[in-house]
Amino acid sequence: MRFLLSLALFFGLTLVDSPATAQLAQKPEQSLRTLTTAREAHDISLEKAARGYPVRIRGVVTYYDPNIDSRHAALLVHDSTGSIFIGLPPRPILNLHAGTLVEVTGISGAADYAPVILHGTVKILGNSHLPQNPARPTMAELLSGSQDGQWVEVEGIVHSVRVEGKEVTIELATVGGSIIANAPIEANRDYDSLIDAAVQIRGNAVPIFNSNKQMVGARILFQSLDELKVVQLAPPDPYAIPAVAVPKLLQFSPGVVLRHRAHIRGRVTLNWPGRMLCIQESSDGVCMQSPRLEQARIGQMVDVVGFPAISDFKATLDHASFRATEGNTSPTAAPVGIQQAFSGDHDRELVQIEGELIGQDRAASDLTLMLRSGEFLFSAVLPKDAGGGGSLQWKEGSTIRVTGICSVRMNPKTTGQGGGAVQPASVSILLRSLDDVTVLHAPSWWTRGHALVVLCMVGAIAFVAFAWIFVLRRRVEQQTQAIRLSEERLRHLSQHDVLTGLPNRFLLNDRLNISLKRVSRFDSALGLLMIDLDGFKEVNDSLGHHAGDMVLCEVAARLRGSVRETDTVARIGGDEFIVLIPDLHLAAEAESIADKIVSAISEPIIVENNKVLISVSIGVCTSPAEGNDAEKLMKCADAAMYKAKTAGKNKYHVHGDRAEHC
Repeated sequence: MRFLLSLALFFGLTLVDSPATAQLAQKPEQSLRTLTTAREAHDISLEKAARGYPVRIRGVVTYYDPNIDSRHAALLVHDSTGSIFIGLPPRPILNLHAGTLVEVTGISGAADYAPVILHGTVKILGNSHLPQNPARPTMAELLSGSQDGQWVEVEGIVHSVRVEGKEVTIELATVGGSIIANAPIEANRDYDSLIDAAVQIRGNAVPIFNSNKQMVGARILFQSLDELKVVQLAPPDPYAIPAVAVPKLLQFSPGVVLRHRAHIRGRVTLNWPGRMLCIQESSDGVCMQSPRLEQARIGQMVDVVGFPAISDFKATLDHASFRATEGNTSPTAAPVGIQQAFSGDHDRELVQIEGELIGQDRAASDLTLMLRSGEFLFSAVLPKDAGGGGSLQWKEGSTIRVTGICSVRMNPKTTGQGGGAVQPASVSILLRSLDDVTVLHAPSWWTRGHALVVLCMVGAIAFVAFAWIFVLRRRVEQQTQAIRLSEERLRHLSQHDVLTGLPNRFLLNDRLNISLKRVSRFDSALGLLMIDLDGFKEVNDSLGHHAGDMVLCEVAARLRGSVRETDTVARIGGDEFIVLIPDLHLAAEAESIADKIVSAISEPIIVENNKVLISVSIGVCTSPAEGNDAEKLMKCADAAMYKAKTAGKNKYHVHGDRAEHC
């Protein structure tokens, strides 16, 4: 957590370490004009900021924390034009607080995300007040980077509070999604009372970014709880909230945008300490993540409070906590058939189901039994810390009865189609202990033929022996076939994207290396297209991730329809695709295919009666023109793609300019 916060320290104080940049940062050019407002200093390009413009601004401190990182202190100053970050040494600690009026001098610097002020000196002018009327950006605006460093106000419901070291982290659920807010720890403050309160927080919006300088999130920095306004107090005792029936979770509630904590009650049907807790009310069950390590007895009546949420197309509770109440009755498991289990009607309920044990999934971290019932395959899972750390204790081929929570995994490809109902894909039974497995019938080494051996002559003994060998061979073949099918399925899942069915990065790399060998051997050409969707993030933000998944599937279908059967279309990221075009007669053929893809994707996509318009930016790289190194080709295609995106999107760019470097 500390590493991520340091990495995401707004604008990125990990400066470019080239000697030229260091020299410019220390000695600004004499001819450069002085920047006198926060907006001027912040909105110049990174290239210009690296030249070290002199900066002198006057404004009010909105955030100061000398302990946020061992390398530097964090200071944000706001004037009438906006806010900007100033880099200061961590020591000595300055007499600054939110509302201090200061004059800051320094030079502009190019950081990992946006321009900042470096080598700052601070002159205290007096006391003022924090800025009034802060901006209220949407989550989409915060994630776009347009509010980088600015003084904003966000509103939502507090879902969790974590106190670590000298910092408090608040997770806030807003209309657009969850965001975290950080502040220095204050003594004698009751942070836990904020959980489930509706609050408004004023602070500076700052980005979270990765090592590639890509913005991957946003957070809010605020100085103290004085900048947090409680709009609606949290209930003093969440367990005093009237309990709702389990089926009522996430049912239609007119006018509800953000949900407060819910209180449910039921008997414990499963408890994997530190991982999962399941309870059942009458015949309705619900499971949730449970970070608590204490054991809850099976059958114990418990009260659970948490925030209603969705996980794997199921209603659950986030940040759930529970307490035991009076009553301890062993729950009764409902006997069900495999078809009933696959219908989804018994999802998260305590059930009993019978099947033939066909093996163990040794690739799983927990004990996972593979069972068969008729034409259906299902699994039974027991964690290692619950006694499932060993190998198979029962003979393969045994008929066993397992008791546990029926967990139905939904099919993300078909769920939501038609009437909008979820579609089951597979079933697992979550076991509580080894006692939940009962052997009904174990395969015997003795058959009727073996019994006749005692009564028959030596010739009959030989005949029965051969018959027994034949039966065993058939059983081995059946089990081998079942294991082979399971291995093929696992191999396919490891090489293909679950959502689109396209090859993933691993399969792509294998085919790319093979194709490069063919280029050298048969004197042919190879094309590599790096494709990135333009405007896909807006689809997720406006229509939701389900609509985004439908768009990705349609894009995958159009890509497959735009290339030959011998070409490879792979998905390597959220909205990034690669097209591998081997065995080309001319490298220019790759450009024709790229142009065809641009036209195909630009056609409107209908998603739930909404017309979605997106485009693609394509980088084209060919071999042997760019060499036969797979990694270099990927980098060249990626660089060409960014050229296409910079040039206005909805087009392709061919990497071929010798001035370009990969």
